[in-house]
Amino acid sequence: MSEQHPDEAADVPITGDELVDTYPGYRAPGDISLLERPGQPASTVPSADVLRPELAGPLEHDLYTHQADALEALAREEHVCVATSTSSGKTRVYALQIARNYLAAKARGETSTAYLLYPTKALSRDQERSLNDLYDDLGLEITVRVYDGDTERGQNRKRIREEADVVITNFAGVNTYLHDHDRWARFLSSCDLVVIDESHTYTGVHGMHVAWIVRRLKRVLGYYDADPRYVLTSATIGNPGEHSAALIDESVTVVDEDGSPAGPRDLVLWNPPPRASEDERSESSDTRTGATRAERHVSREDADDGRANRTGDGDEPDDSGIGADDDLADDAVVERVPATVEAPRLLSHLTYQDAQTLLFTPSRKLAELSIKRASKHRHDNPYYTNPDRGSAIEPYHAGHSRKKRHGTEHQLKTGILDGVASTNALELGIDIGAMDATVQLGYPGQRQSFWQQIGRAGRGAKRALSVLVAEHRTLDQYVVNNPDYLLENDVEDAVVNTDNDAVFAQHLRCAADELALDDADAGTFAERERLERAVEMWRRAGQLTGALETGVSYAGPPRPQQSISLYATTGEEYEVVLADGVDAKADPEMEPLAKERVLRDFHEGAVRLHQGQQYEITDVDHGSPRPSVTLRPTNVDYYTRTRTDVTVLDAVSEESRDVGDFTLHFGRGRVLVYHGTYDKVAIHGGKKKEQSIPTENPPLSMETQLCWLEVPEHVERALIEKYRSHSVPELEDGLAGTAHLGYAGGLHAAEHATIGVAPLELMVDKRDLGGLATLTIDSHLDQAVAAGADAASEMGPGAGPSTATGGDDAPQNIAAAEATVREIAMDLERTPASGWFIYDGIEGGLGFARAIYENYEAVAQRARDLIADCDCGNVGGCPACVMDEQCGNDNQPLHRGAAVDVLDQLLGTEDVSALEDHLPDEEHGGDRRPPLFYA
Repeated sequence: MSEQHPDEAADVPITGDELVDTYPGYRAPGDISLLERPGQPASTVPSADVLRPELAGPLEHDLYTHQADALEALAREEHVCVATSTSSGKTRVYALQIARNYLAAKARGETSTAYLLYPTKALSRDQERSLNDLYDDLGLEITVRVYDGDTERGQNRKRIREEADVVITNFAGVNTYLHDHDRWARFLSSCDLVVIDESHTYTGVHGMHVAWIVRRLKRVLGYYDADPRYVLTSATIGNPGEHSAALIDESVTVVDEDGSPAGPRDLVLWNPPPRASEDERSESSDTRTGATRAERHVSREDADDGRANRTGDGDEPDDSGIGADDDLADDAVVERVPATVEAPRLLSHLTYQDAQTLLFTPSRKLAELSIKRASKHRHDNPYYTNPDRGSAIEPYHAGHSRKKRHGTEHQLKTGILDGVASTNALELGIDIGAMDATVQLGYPGQRQSFWQQIGRAGRGAKRALSVLVAEHRTLDQYVVNNPDYLLENDVEDAVVNTDNDAVFAQHLRCAADELALDDADAGTFAERERLERAVEMWRRAGQLTGALETGVSYAGPPRPQQSISLYATTGEEYEVVLADGVDAKADPEMEPLAKERVLRDFHEGAVRLHQGQQYEITDVDHGSPRPSVTLRPTNVDYYTRTRTDVTVLDAVSEESRDVGDFTLHFGRGRVLVYHGTYDKVAIHGGKKKEQSIPTENPPLSMETQLCWLEVPEHVERALIEKYRSHSVPELEDGLAGTAHLGYAGGLHAAEHATIGVAPLELMVDKRDLGGLATLTIDSHLDQAVAAGADAASEMGPGAGPSTATGGDDAPQNIAAAEATVREIAMDLERTPASGWFIYDGIEGGLGFARAIYENYEAVAQRARDLIADCDCGNVGGCPACVMDEQCGNDNQPLHRGAAVDVLDQLLGTEDVSALEDHLPDEEHGGDRRPPLFYA
């Protein structure tokens, strides 16, 4: 049976077609795609069929089918993952299970408790109110309380521990509270349910830490004879069962057949209009495309606000047309109006049309700035004859006080506000009522997040409008040029990997501190061999004592839990402090920084933008027990961009498979990263004011996970010949005209694009990935292993008690590292393979490189389509296809045509005979090719 309330079927105030028709200014037909998603009625089950009468009776509505399915699975004592759409009633599943457990325990004369783990404090308090209201309506005396870092200390905390039936907290809190589990004995011994809300958000480094915290929590719960069921609520992802099982180390029943109603939805993919490049643009052309002089200036500042600069930064790319043999478009789009300018205008226009609208922005600064731009657009444009109509708009983000955030939420829910510009703080389920429309400033990175954000509009069966305003970068341009991508059934897989030994070793110390480790932990907490190796390592370091047969106890500094950073693998963090004499009001209140980020972005002399304020880093202390970054506010007309040099050493293949004639490997190796110099780049115009300023950073040496592709020799030889005339005159090291440069540029471009599109298939952050294209893969491999020697380490990458940056054997500068690789290349007796590496940019690895290895064909197809379909017309590409702001070689050399050819051969979409005309009679360039490699 289905239900639909008449008021939910009302049309949205403005449709997608009407938006295009009414928005002032010319729109090129190819810049907009309109998609329509049909609605679906609710599918329900009578509550009395699933729940006991005292619970079913007070409920106003029947259960959706997915709610009933999940509750029945819990009744069978199964763990459950509910993976359905935004606002589909996932909370009601565990709320009713808590009520069932409470009534059952009460009938036995016992108590039942539940532990609810949320990703944000704002969501915790929103759910506390909702759950308490529900239990009041059901007439149940169930006490729900939040216990986190904001909870008043003393008697209030003690009262919650001793009296609350339901405790809401977060994983940072659980990590800390497990040390004092004896104070929680009453609560833990009665725990029947553990809820991991928004579980899809736990991926990468954060997901690894969460998985180990759950394992530690399970040990402690078992100590108190508690055996709770687990409920995980997730957005729609590609692998909810696998991901949930990785988090809780248990099999999980997945409920993903959504029974909630959905109204029809208009999807508008909006590519901002083209405009001339900065040095060609006149005031008249700016006016025509709608960017004022002030907006042009600040739009370049936006790009550095937690995101990469997307257009017009650094040297202009080669704008020569791609040759006829490249078969790529030659109509160049040099630049587009920034999404940071266009999206606020759409917010203004939609609220003017009486559509209550939520604009999602990628940063707090842009949330604030978007409101100012939307208001200015309304007052400056004569189309809007009544500027005050629909003008009640405000920003919303975690930087606001709790009182202000709650006020904004209430005004949205009651219709007082016409619109809000928010960070993703409003993505995760906070109740703000039913919106008419959403606008997204840039593609949020994954379809999962895309659908979750747009799901904030059009609750129930109500019609909704959603607009994606694309930025001029890889993912956004792929999505707007391939609109069917968003409608595909397959959603990205979430990646959680517990193989990182550095993270495991940290949590092992914590586990031993909480309860002595013994034989019972072998095979439950970790497999025996791994457990024994880690125990022995920490015992030698003086931090563990005893043996598994009799019990292993912690003997190191107090509270090892405090050394855990949920967003870093090594636990080494830098505190951010103000310079002496600076007013405390200027404190940016930044979270501690991982060492990798300090070396890249927060070196001495760097200028960073944080919440709209520029800061200059005046000192970095690497050597003290509490390393720190010192900064002061500044106001300069430039930002800094660090140059990064990378190479790979000692890679060892652990798995390999053939993809056609290509060979694909997964393994581990050492990645050497040198953030050695930086440039000062003008905010206005993107010109370099000063270049190659030394950072005096130490080198970063990471043992991590990699995958790499070997190109077959016949493909390589043909493409070297096909693109032998390509040159890059400004390239250094005397390699500007080498015959191999076009092919090497193709490998480099394919590597960039493969990393760039990885988030289209997997829930990965491209900033945590790196790559290296090389003509001599063999020179980057472990030569001892290649010769048959055993080079296995005792514990694995990053596991040691003092994982160091740049060990004694690490080359101390990039020249030494490159010399090492070139020396190996020259000594090889065989012809080395060419190809490219992709590596996890975190000590010990993240599981991202493995996920790419397992999904390589799908990722490569996306990369090929992205490069071939880009309309930039540049041999060397643009930021929307193959340029990458993280490139260690300043995006040189890059060759789109060669990249497409390589990927076509990899995917088998071009027959190998297509290369026969280019095969030379003998290898071009002499007996040995140059050992070129580009990050």
